Amino acid sequence: MVKAVQIWTSNEALQDPDGQLWSGIEKQRVTLLASPIISQPSEYIQNKWASLKWGATPEVRVAAAHNGKSVFFRLEWDDTVEDRPTDTADFPDQCGVMMPLKNDALIAEMGAPDLPVCMWLWRADIPTPRYVTAQGRGTTSRYPESPLTGQGVWRNGVWQVVISRPFNVNLPAALTVPLAPGLKHKCTFAVWQGSNKERGGLKAYQPLWQPLEIES
Repeated sequence: MVKAVQIWTSNEALQDPDGQLWSGIEKQRVTLLASPIISQPSEYIQNKWASLKWGATPEVRVAAAHNGKSVFFRLEWDDTVEDRPTDTADFPDQCGVMMPLKNDALIAEMGAPDLPVCMWLWRADIPTPRYVTAQGRGTTSRYPESPLTGQGVWRNGVWQVVISRPFNVNLPAALTVPLAPGLKHKCTFAVWQGSNKERGGLKAYQPLWQPLEIES
């Protein structure tokens, strides 16, 4: 279970992946697996990667907190190469927090037409995390005005990333996961290693929903 503990502090203090407050919050080790080849959105990718390996990250260490105004997820994983590319031919390191917008949406399939999902997607090459929704393979849609904040630090072969969202957001109800102190929900996680050319559906992910509890 991922528990967002309550800490009365500023947004800035929790948005810092290196912040001292995070050292006192328990990390949950979440095992990651390579996403299934059959779930890739195009036949071209399925054929090209059939004999290659992706999903290079075996686990992500997750901690969560809230300050009564916003919820914060801190993701940490091992990566020997820092990928913050400026050339579009290269691929950035990325991580994501995914939640179902409705019931038990299918994780590997990125949801379904009647079971959508949303993902908070942090990329090492852009300053603001993307707020993405999907209703199945190949249906990813990015909301133009992201309500998310993110910050990442790479040091000595380890990424530390914090992604946060205010409890109250100006988003359409159909695109919003209700989050507030005392509520319970579900989440899962994914990591992309740019040096391994991972992008899109080629990732390491946790295929089961993890219980999420926001401390009251």
